[in-house]
This record gives sequence, C-alpha cells and structure tokens, in this order.
Amino acid sequence: MGVETAQFAPERASADELRAWYELFVEVSEAEFPDNPVPPYDSYVRQLRRSSSSQWSRLRWEARDGGRLVGTATATFPIGENSGYCDMAVRVTAPDRRGGVGTGLLRAALPEIRERRCRTIGGEVKADSDGEKWAQALGFHPVLSLTEHRLDLTTADPAQWQVETPPGFRLRRWADTAPDDLVEGFAQALTAMADQPIGEATFTYPVWTVERLRKREADSLKAGQSRRYVVAVDERTGTVAGFTEMVIDAEQKTHGHQGDTGVLSEFRGSGLGLAVKSSMMRWLTADLPHLEQVETMTASENTHMIRVNSQLGYQATYTLLSVESDVDALEAALHGTR
Repeated sequence: MGVETAQFAPERASADELRAWYELFVEVSEAEFPDNPVPPYDSYVRQLRRSSSSQWSRLRWEARDGGRLVGTATATFPIGENSGYCDMAVRVTAPDRRGGVGTGLLRAALPEIRERRCRTIGGEVKADSDGEKWAQALGFHPVLSLTEHRLDLTTADPAQWQVETPPGFRLRRWADTAPDDLVEGFAQALTAMADQPIGEATFTYPVWTVERLRKREADSLKAGQSRRYVVAVDERTGTVAGFTEMVIDAEQKTHGHQGDTGVLSEFRGSGLGLAVKSSMMRWLTADLPHLEQVETMTASENTHMIRVNSQLGYQATYTLLSVESDVDALEAALHGTR
C-alpha cells in the first residue's frame, strides 16, 4: 500500500490518533533536541487543537505507512502583514526518512498553500541536521541564523541579575494584560521591533495597535499561556523605551521562554536591555520558585543581545536556520523528487 498522506483535523481526532501525534513529536524532538523540555501530553494536545488565533490560521497533514504514523506537517498562515507567507513544520521519524515521506507531506499541503495565495514557504531546521540537508535538496535557502541560549536556574548566580535601572527611567511590570496607562506606548514599542536583525528573511514585523495587542493577550490566556512583561519608562516623557517578555505555559511551569526584548533606537546604549531582563529574572525567581530553566532564541548576528544574555548567565546550546523557498520553485523541485 505504501505511505499515504491526508489532512488531519485534531478537533475530530480519536484519542489514539492524538496519542500517536504526541509520541511522534516526542520521538523526533528528543532525537534532535535531547535537552529540550518535553511538553506534557495535555498541553501538547491543547496546542495541537488550536486551529486559529487573531494572528494566524493553521492546517495539518499526516503520513501513515500501513496505518502507522510516520510523519506530520503543520502549515501556519499569518494574518495581516505576512499573509503571503506559509510557515511549515515537517516531522518524520528517523527510520522513515529518505523515503519520500517529507516531500509527500509538502505535496499534500501545496494546494492549500496555493489556495491562500502564499508566495513564500519557510520553516526552521537545526544546523547540520538531516532537516537542513533535506531542505537544501529541495532548494530552500537559509535566510537567518538563530542561536538558542539557555539559563539553568538551578545553578545560576543571582548576583548576575542585580543590575540598577539607568538614571531617568523607571521600571514597570505586569502579567498578561498591559495596564491602560501603558498599553498604547507598549504597542508602539512592539512596533519598533521592526528594526531588529532578521537577516534576509521576508518576515515583516507587525504594526501593533491597542486593539491588536488586546486580541493577542486574549489569545494567550485562551491557550493557557501566561505572559509577563517588564518595561522601562522614560520619566521625562512617559515613553515606553524598552521591554522584555517571558512566556510560561500553565502545564509546564518549570520552564519559561524568553520572548522579545526590544529598546527603541533613541534609547539604545543606555543599558535598558540588561536592566529589564535582569528585573524579569529577579521577579520570576522570587514569584515562581519552581522555575528551573529559561530559554531564548536570538538572531546570531545580534551580537549585542547575545552579550546581554551572556551577562545574565545564559549559555549557547544549538543553532537553528530559518530557510525559505519561493512556492513556484518548491513546486518545481517536488515534481523532480520521489
């Protein structure tokens, strides 16, 4: 019979089908990223069943060989500025690679990608991995290198987080919902992320409004994620000059993900990035004593933020490559493969 691909609807899937997806995810992740935390089953299924948010919609496909799940694909379609882009994540079990499973999943997804008028398809692969070789063979090209950094809170030295706030600024913090007196300035600070290093990626940073930000806050709470923020406010003007974000899953409370950190261009060089990230670590460790590890992903060319991470005790672990292909070019490449 061979390998068969089909679209997968998690919201209608049986318990056995959901378990198979989880087990494949764990198998592939542990082989490629052995030190990464594994999400609990319930947390994974909750995220798997999320088919849309205010920022994106999502479709999934699966590949089975004689009924056995051997590969999965997830296509995420951003809403708004990046609507011409499709972010694709393909996972294939190690024994079933080099047999056309991944390319078969891409072929199965192409009609939907075309239907949504996407011009570019991209994703992330670990550097020097089977995934990188597979992507190169299909004509994907690297557009951005990302370095993962990890902070082990069981061995970290809290003295590294004792950083004073630069003169002329005050720090504010909140969980999940931005205060009304800061939300507009915070939206402007998020928009200012547009000048962060992104290599040759076609990604466009969104223009944030209060309405858009409030929708994202609601999305996160619905997904079972808590987002914490520390911002630096210019005492002269009230401008939100810098910020940092931490994301913690409700069912994976021992690990945190350091999200975006940004400083408006006119305030750079004053130490605000280090100040807000240090304050975040003091807050988290005091408020969440069960937290064991924090990880973050930083553009490899962003040497300033990497230096800040190092000052806080983060250690580099591995490198990811963001890769992209023109949809027409990918379709032509797929016609020439098995």
